Amino acid sequence: MAISFALLAFVPNLEKMMIPFLLIYGFSFFFTEFGPNATTFVYPSELFPVKVRTTGHGIAAAMGKLGGFAGVFLFPYLMHWKGLLAAESAAALVSVLGLIVTWLMLPETKGKSLEEIAKD
Repeated sequence: MAISFALLAFVPNLEKMMIPFLLIYGFSFFFTEFGPNATTFVYPSELFPVKVRTTGHGIAAAMGKLGGFAGVFLFPYLMHWKGLLAAESAAALVSVLGLIVTWLMLPETKGKSLEEIAKD
């Protein structure tokens, strides 16, 4: 996702080349659905204990919506300030930060039962 956003930011006049722009934009959308969407939708269902699962899921969903709001709110200001370079660079940076936070701070649940995860 970060690579797609970086390409949109740093390839000169990409927004004027219809096919390459649509391909890269399509890849960014695809990875948005399988990256942050999974982290805020599927992952909380595995991570939180049963007693607080709905609350944890709600908080995770709310944080995702808050991030979406901030992005939509800031995008026009970034476009006005430095154009597509600023807007897509910011999106790439936030994507890299999201990857780092997810990788370093969230426990791996692969191969564990829900009971094992609940004990953690």
